[in-house]
Amino acid sequence: MLPYENLTKNLGKSLNDNEFQYFLKNYFSDLTEYNILKHNYICSEKAGIELGFTNNDAVYDDDEEIVLEEGNPIFSHFILYPKSSSLIMNLPYGLNFGDNRTEIIKLAGIPNETKEGNIAIFNKKFLVENYKVGELTITFDYDANSEKINSIQFRNNKLLENT
Repeated sequence: MLPYENLTKNLGKSLNDNEFQYFLKNYFSDLTEYNILKHNYICSEKAGIELGFTNNDAVYDDDEEIVLEEGNPIFSHFILYPKSSSLIMNLPYGLNFGDNRTEIIKLAGIPNETKEGNIAIFNKKFLVENYKVGELTITFDYDANSEKINSIQFRNNKLLENT
């Protein structure tokens, strides 16, 4: 089992860092390859996690789909899905993926920001809430009807300021 804090303490590390690579290989056996042309995440389907990177140094041409300079991907955010509960333990505020919004507010307090509405193109309601904890923002994405957690995103605000 991996405490979520082990992920947050790695925020700011380069994807190319040997220590970070060792950490990734130690916990994730099925990570996808980093490809800035497709997205800024590497994913583990087995673990139910997406590890996100900021890469301000990369130079690429979207139209031609070529990378001119690889840059330096920096681990800046991650998303946990319910499946990740088999690997990740000690969620913030003592929460677990079975908790609903009412329980989360009871344990975590009033969120710093709530966004809800409809995504017209998908004809789907959404509900997300942000909690700011130091340099971190923790975002709970809920099923708008049941108010159960769909995912939890952790992001380092300083690492994402210039993206």
